[in-house]
Amino acid sequence: MLGGVIRDKAVAGGGIRSVFTDFQLLGPFSAGAYVFRDDFITRNPETVRAFVTGVGKAIEWARSQPRETVVARLEAIIAKRGRNEDPSLVRYWKSTGVAGRGGVISDQEFGTWIDWLAAEGELKGAKPKPADIYTNEFNPFAPGGGAA
Repeated sequence: MLGGVIRDKAVAGGGIRSVFTDFQLLGPFSAGAYVFRDDFITRNPETVRAFVTGVGKAIEWARSQPRETVVARLEAIIAKRGRNEDPSLVRYWKSTGVAGRGGVISDQEFGTWIDWLAAEGELKGAKPKPADIYTNEFNPFAPGGGAA
């Protein structure tokens, strides 16, 4: 099971093929989320708001630019960091992988995994409701999220 740019690079190298992609299986969805602890949010709401706003703006910037512009920016970031990173993966970039405008989260994104974990017996007790484990409160792209 490979996903994202690593899958695309492996397929381009030959010898393997994709059977299906997560997009083909699930449709548009966000595969992950940033997490802040509740106590951090309580102590630092403006920091959380600034972070979420910045990430949302970056997502929308990447959506509004030609692919070549985004790839060039990613390559420049990797070069400036000077870390032991594989810049060749950037050539396989397709999108931010975020479904909602500006990173707005939907119940479906967490509901899919809650249902799967419950079916696998990984959840003890009642299944949480998706809205109990995420918030769009600090996202200016969400209705009621303090859009500026």
